[in-house]
Order: sequence, then structure tokens, then C-alpha cells
Amino acid sequence: MEEGGRIRIYPNSGGWLERAKSMKKKFDHLGYNKKLKELARNLRKHSTKAEIRLWSEVLRAGKMKGYTFLRQRPVLNYIADFMCKELKLIIEVDGATHNREEQWYKDRERQKELEEYGFTVLRFSDDEIQKNLEGVYKELERWIDNHPPAPPSKGDYTVPAIKERFSDYIYSLQNRICMALEEIDGQAKFHHDDWERKGGGGGHTRVIKGGNVFEKGGVNVSTVHGALPELIRKRFEVEEGWFWAGGISLVIHPWSPMVPTVHANFRYFELYESEKMDEVRDSWFGGGADLTPYYLWDEDAVHFHQVFKEACDIHGSDLYPRFKKECDEYFYNDHRDEARGVGGLFFDYLRETDERSTEDWYNFTTEAGDAFLESYLPIVRRRMDEDYDEEHRYFQEIRRGRYVEFNLIHDRGTLFGLKTDGRTESILMSLPPQVRWDYDFKVEEGSREAYLLERLKNPVDWVEYGK
Repeated sequence: MEEGGRIRIYPNSGGWLERAKSMKKKFDHLGYNKKLKELARNLRKHSTKAEIRLWSEVLRAGKMKGYTFLRQRPVLNYIADFMCKELKLIIEVDGATHNREEQWYKDRERQKELEEYGFTVLRFSDDEIQKNLEGVYKELERWIDNHPPAPPSKGDYTVPAIKERFSDYIYSLQNRICMALEEIDGQAKFHHDDWERKGGGGGHTRVIKGGNVFEKGGVNVSTVHGALPELIRKRFEVEEGWFWAGGISLVIHPWSPMVPTVHANFRYFELYESEKMDEVRDSWFGGGADLTPYYLWDEDAVHFHQVFKEACDIHGSDLYPRFKKECDEYFYNDHRDEARGVGGLFFDYLRETDERSTEDWYNFTTEAGDAFLESYLPIVRRRMDEDYDEEHRYFQEIRRGRYVEFNLIHDRGTLFGLKTDGRTESILMSLPPQVRWDYDFKVEEGSREAYLLERLKNPVDWVEYGK
């Protein structure tokens, strides 16, 4: 089970259309399975507390924007907790048993079958419904606003546009990451903040601060669109144009100098010639993740890189070496002659080629996004209880200053957001709360601080190093 909120919409793998056609021969266009009617009735009588609350306070009698939802609806070979026929939307409420690895895989296969039949599946945990029902309501409301009912189908089911699937994906990933970080922190909760961009679109910012583990962090999602700003038109060498951009961006700053700062973002961009934005002229994916330790354990860097290498290798053995190298080159403070951290992945302008389609790049980018929690959380758990003192904290603040320098001088995402009328508060949430600049700061030779600086000036192949 993937914790919290709406889970990712798994990309349709090879043969999805054939399987969908086969299922439609067995069931009606909404997948109703009358053989499961009695089972559904029995489950309805024994609903969980979270299901009862979601039904009575959010879904019942058209409370959710006037739409009719059904409880315990037989669909294909499953019982959906809630279903809206008009929206072709299924809502699942997951209890503690869904945390088990075996059940997680069953949930994933079940979801793939339902999506291949044309449904969207949104998942929420018992805990989220009981403790954050307002957030659940807003999440459902946002999804419905972005997915008005389609006209009745007159042919075979077709995959939604990539920008729609990617938008769903980044909101899902935001939910999963925030839930996992709240769990490991044990105290602080993310503050939710919706915002609108005056030129078109908007986003959902989540910020955590003052926790047991995390001093400050943000996990932001945005989907913005409109006319290309002048600066961007010059960059693309066009007189006019329109764009759509969606992405998730996160930065986490722990209290402890022994726990690394982490950054990740995954984004998709479409460019149009017409204001109607009905024909895509160009499109590409970008993103990556990088780790910024203050006190370096080699095994942590090896783990971080190994997880992303495994995610890359699913889509081609050429990708990790290429994007690792680009990360080392991109996250580099030229004016300091040192890297920002120990790297990870960085990729941009991933366009369709003879070797890889846009769909291939979508699958790769979402694979990398899914790898984030596994890349970072084990490191946090290993280091969060390490002892440290004020001298360690002092050095952390010096290094945070270097982090700020990169973000304000070199980072493309920061500059793009500020130049396209993005929300400044959300863009600059990446900056740490306390930093320090000391004139001509030096470290002691042979110290752990010196070891870190040596690694930052001379990047290594961490996967090979780990062998």
C-alpha cells in the first residue's frame, strides 16, 4: 500500500488495450459484476469507521459537488469502496493491512486492471480520513474540478493525455512523500496552502517546520499555463507561444547536521503555437534528485545512488551514467569550485526520439519519482539519532550558505519560477531557515569537514565505489 492520499496512476503497460477489450466482453461499460452483489451487500453492512465517515460527511447524497457515489460497488472482479459512474472514479479506503508488502502488490495489480478499463482510482488511508478529512475533501474537489465528466464513449477506451496523467501523478507523489515524512518525524505536520497564478493555473504547497527531525521542508506541486513570458520566448526563439508546465519540487532540511538535506523535482513541459493549446508543438520531461550531506558517510551516498541506478536501469543501462554525470555538472558552484553535494540524477529536455517515445520518458520520470522515498528515508533513519554538538551545527550552517548560493545564482527552476510569475513564497521555500557566511572560512586538515570538502571538489562514481 502506498501511504496516504491519491496514489499514482500506474502507466498502462504493453497490451493494455487488448486486456481492456477482453474485459469489456465480460462486463458492461462500467464493469458491473452481478456475481459479487451479495458480497458487496455484506461488506456494506460491515463498513469501517473511516469508510462510514467519508460516506456520511463527504460523499453521501451529492455532497461532493453534486455527484452521486455508490458504496461497495462490484466492479470487474473486485468490490470498490466507492464509485461515481459519471466521473468513472473509484475511491478506495485503505486500512493497516494494506501496509503489508503482499497486499501492496495486490492493490497495484487491482488498480492497473481498473485503470485499463477506464477508471481513475484514488486512495486514502484510514488515518488520513480520520485525522485530515478537510484535506481529503480538498483533494477530491481538486481532482473533480480538473476532470469534468467526459461525453459517453463511442469506441475503445483511450489513454488520457500525458499532461493529465502527469498532473495526477505529481499530486499522488506529493501525498505519499508528505505522509512518509510526517510519520518519520513523529511530531510536525505539513501546512497546506493552495495558490493561483494570475497568468493561469496554480499549485498546492505543503510546508513542514519545527519538527523532531525536520527543521524545515517543502513539497510543492504546480500546474501552470498561459502565454510564454518574454524571457522564455527569447530563449526558445519564438515571437509568441503558449505553455503548460506541471511539476513537483521538494527540499527537506533536517535539524541534525548528521542527516543530509535532500532535493528532488520531476516536471513536464508542453509548448503550443495556438492560444487554444490544442496541438502540442514540443514537449519534454525533466527532473532529478540530489543529496547534500554535511557529515558524510560513504555508505549513505552509495545507497542514494544505487536506488536511482536501479530505477534508471529498468529503462536502459545508458541512463544512470548519463544522468549522474549531468547531475555532477549541474549542481556545481563554479564560483566556489565545488559541488553542492554528492549528486544523484539530473535530466532535462527528454524529448521523443527514434529510440524512446514520450510515453517511455513518462514511464522513466515516474519511475525515478517513485524511487525517491527509498533513496532517502533509510538514510534519515540511520542518522537521525547520531550525536552532534554546536560545532557540527555551525559547520552545517556554513554549508547551508553554499546551498543558498547555488539556488539563487544557478538553479534553473528557481529562475524559471520567478520569471513566469510563479508564487515567490513557494519558489523560495527551498532555502534553509538558518545559514551562515563567515569570511574565508577554513576547516581543520584531516577532519570530517575536510573529508566532505574533498569529496565535493572531486566527485566519485558512488556505485562503483560501493563495490
